[in-house]
Amino acid sequence: MRQIILALFSLAQWGLAAEVSDPFAKVPHDDATFCELEQIPFQKLFDLPTALIHLPDGSSVVACQRGMFWRIDLKNPAKPVGVFLDFRETMKHSSAFEDGVHGIALHPEFTGNGRLFLSYTQNNPRRTVLSEMQVDLKNDFKVMPATEKIFFELEQPLADHWGGQILFGPEDGKLYLGLGDGGLRNDPYRMPQNLWSLHGKILRIDIDKTSGDRLYGIPADNPFIHNQLVRPEIYASGLRNPWGLAFDEETGYLWCADVGQDYWEEINRIEKGGNYGWSDRDGPHRLAAHPEPLLKDSTPIDPVFAYTRTRLEGICIIGGMVYRGARFPELIGSYIYGEWGFGFVEAIHLNEEATEATRRLTLHRKKKDTDVFNPTVVSSDPDGELIVLSQNGTVWTLKRSDKK
Repeated sequence: MRQIILALFSLAQWGLAAEVSDPFAKVPHDDATFCELEQIPFQKLFDLPTALIHLPDGSSVVACQRGMFWRIDLKNPAKPVGVFLDFRETMKHSSAFEDGVHGIALHPEFTGNGRLFLSYTQNNPRRTVLSEMQVDLKNDFKVMPATEKIFFELEQPLADHWGGQILFGPEDGKLYLGLGDGGLRNDPYRMPQNLWSLHGKILRIDIDKTSGDRLYGIPADNPFIHNQLVRPEIYASGLRNPWGLAFDEETGYLWCADVGQDYWEEINRIEKGGNYGWSDRDGPHRLAAHPEPLLKDSTPIDPVFAYTRTRLEGICIIGGMVYRGARFPELIGSYIYGEWGFGFVEAIHLNEEATEATRRLTLHRKKKDTDVFNPTVVSSDPDGELIVLSQNGTVWTLKRSDKK
């Protein structure tokens, strides 16, 4: 609630409640009548969930911001919830709104090598950390914290706009990391447009190799590897606070939801070498604080879809996944995302090239202000069906409905 109040105060303070030109207003917007979110009745709450993965045996792991990792069975919530990893000692100094555990991922060859990867923050100095640990594959996937090896750290200027989610490319096996701009209104240092900074970028690295004094490798086909003026880890730039990276298993496209500043919450289809505009732009329009682009020869890529804060549609987008399940043929190929502040889940239908939204469909909206529903994770179960985790620790799935 504090974040919503601050956002509304900001709108009033900066005079932003007036309408702005909205190129996405023409997208038809309907409420779904064929589905509704249903809470999965686990016997405990998962405090501040930030990520969800699935183990080879069909069980799942919920990563929580303050350091607990819980092992659950999404198909059998009556089964006892187990501790997968207790990381609270490492995270004991993480208490700010955004710092903490941000991501978890399994190596593409996990069933053979047991390599587990984490993304989290630390303080003194404030920084983003990537590390790996070993999992004992012969002992019911027991994590071995003593094996942790840190292979990447990036100092952060402030305690917000961390980003921090990680995943592996399904085709290339490389590790992708989304990083925010590091904080401060209007991005005064313009780091997302500075290609020698790693802030406000999506990085792509090879964790099976090393490169020079790096403890990871630089893929030979990264877009800027031959440009000495650009950090070779960079895959895409111009992001403010990416939250929700997901590959579409059918097309291979990488999707990213990016939390905006004043006007827009946006959804981007990430292209190799692409520039997504922040902080020259906020959503589809130029940011008033930066009337001239920092990179004169770079053309920013428009969002596939964005919704505006000026009509109080939302204040914090949560990505997101392309639906490829079997339960809802109506949603196949749609990108599904959540809104943390206003408590809804929506899908956008896409054109054949997945470059434009053709329809916006509200799947769920909390019914009253007293409802506690703030999505922090929008993902899928092992069968590809929608799973949504709320900040208050509840877990939800999408079910058939005959609601009118």
